[in-house]
Amino acid sequence: MIKKYCAFGGCKRLVNLNERYCDKHKPKDSHVSKTSDYANEIHSSNRWRKTSRLYREANPICEACLREASKRAGKRADERAGMINISTSVDHIVPLFAGGEPYDWNNLQSLCDYHHALKSQREREQKK
Repeated sequence: MIKKYCAFGGCKRLVNLNERYCDKHKPKDSHVSKTSDYANEIHSSNRWRKTSRLYREANPICEACLREASKRAGKRADERAGMINISTSVDHIVPLFAGGEPYDWNNLQSLCDYHHALKSQREREQKK
């Protein structure tokens, strides 16, 4: 079978001609919500992918990290404000299962993996 290089910059692994990336560089599977089927429907739509990408481009830093850093900085000016991370996901402030608007930028926030996992865990517990 004919092979080509993985499309990830600098990767020298060979992949089949009908594939784009090697196993190491394949994009993650689409987001699967553990809270509702409605959320899964929204997150799998092209409109959501575009909204999410545009929001992350406009807000590339985790908003929860920024809030925590500003709280710490206000208390002690001599202490380092804290770690600030790049956002990896766009989260709905009011969850979709609670009636949050899926595409309203006022209901969105950029979060890093850590803060998104914390918020998602609280939401799952709240839903029970």
